[in-house]
Amino acid sequence: MHEIFVAQSPQDFDDLGRLVREYVTWCKARYRDEAWFIDEAFGHQALDRELNELTDNYTPPNGKALLVRYREEICACGVYKKWQVDTCEMKRLFVLDRFRGQGIGRDLCAALLAAAAHDGYRHMCLETGNLFREAIALYQALGFRPCAPHTDFPEHIMPLVVAMERTLD
Repeated sequence: MHEIFVAQSPQDFDDLGRLVREYVTWCKARYRDEAWFIDEAFGHQALDRELNELTDNYTPPNGKALLVRYREEICACGVYKKWQVDTCEMKRLFVLDRFRGQGIGRDLCAALLAAAAHDGYRHMCLETGNLFREAIALYQALGFRPCAPHTDFPEHIMPLVVAMERTLD
């Protein structure tokens, strides 16, 4: 029903950028009562620079971007980025609302884990917001466990950040 593939073409990276922007909008809606958190978290991570450097950040040897096509529509994305020699960070996992509940997020996570292991990484880490309960449950079901944050966010942001990691097979 859906196809997961590695982003390679300029159009693929345009689609990735569009989905990341939609993800940020979705995050702001989820944190509407604490909108400052999303602004500061994405500002701290230099989102604008990331969007301008998608190809550099998410192609080998720095990382990988996966997209999901459902019929003819690109409906989801997820990336990983080299963090340390044997560790990568999963980022920007997002499924458009109308495609949720079909296992796309789970399949995409599994594909990211498999691709990272294939690329020689031994560990994957991630950080997410504490209100993203569905994502946290998915990550736990896929073997991620709580850990100390790996990004040096400002102290007032830290209570809203959930950090997780797992060993890759």
